[in-house]
Amino acid sequence: MEMVDVTQIIVALIGLLGIAITTLVAPLIKAKTTTVQWVNIVAWTQTAVQAAEVIYKGSGRGEEKRDYVLEWVKNEANKRGMKIDTDTIRVALEDAWKQMTEAEV
Repeated sequence: MEMVDVTQIIVALIGLLGIAITTLVAPLIKAKTTTVQWVNIVAWTQTAVQAAEVIYKGSGRGEEKRDYVLEWVKNEANKRGMKIDTDTIRVALEDAWKQMTEAEV
């Protein structure tokens, strides 16, 4: 019996999940924030993603990177009196990560 490499399946599922988040969830979250708030959230997230890439080098550290970004963006929002939920940050994180990987290609 031949072993199936589940890595490719998992990568494909992650890609599909990213598409679903971008096309379905993002518009709903963007509707809950003002344009200025969304621009700030995206900018903070992009900064935090870049910092996480430097701080947490090596493969297999995605969870640490994600947690760092979530905390950093929440702190930035709190400093400015904004309350944002984790789902909002995750959508911005997905957008930032997608832009970084597209820029590398």
